[in-house]
Amino acid sequence: MRHIVVLLGVGGVGKTTLAYRLMGLSIRPTVTLRPGVYRLYLSNKEVNLVDVPGQYVVEVVQNFARMWTFYVDKAVYMYDVLHYDTLRALVEIHSGLLDRGIKPFKRLAVVGNKMDLAREYGFHVEADEIAAAVGAQEIHYISALRDDPKDLVKVIL
Repeated sequence: MRHIVVLLGVGGVGKTTLAYRLMGLSIRPTVTLRPGVYRLYLSNKEVNLVDVPGQYVVEVVQNFARMWTFYVDKAVYMYDVLHYDTLRALVEIHSGLLDRGIKPFKRLAVVGNKMDLAREYGFHVEADEIAAAVGAQEIHYISALRDDPKDLVKVIL
């Protein structure tokens, strides 16, 4: 059974890091310039993980709109728990997709990344209100860089 998951968020929130960790790659991510599609086999499912490029809201929306010709089982909206602007950008991405008539996913999760740093600094931005505003069914808080990949899988399944 095939499962398609798309990672959306502005630059620097950890989308590519999450994809690389799930794939077991130790390469240090750089700025993503073109879509990455990563195939994983988990729990008797083929999971195609799509990493949408873009540093800013407009780029993310345009890049996803350009490549969107397929059905998506789950969208993962990622933000950096230390920077409110990356969480606010998720609302803008969501609105930008809806403005283009794109609601391509069955399920939606909001994922706050960089919890390792948040614990170190003693604060983080919670996503409850924004998650409700975009209609997310799930909220996860992770460290894509430090958490065990087996624990990160819950974000995409």
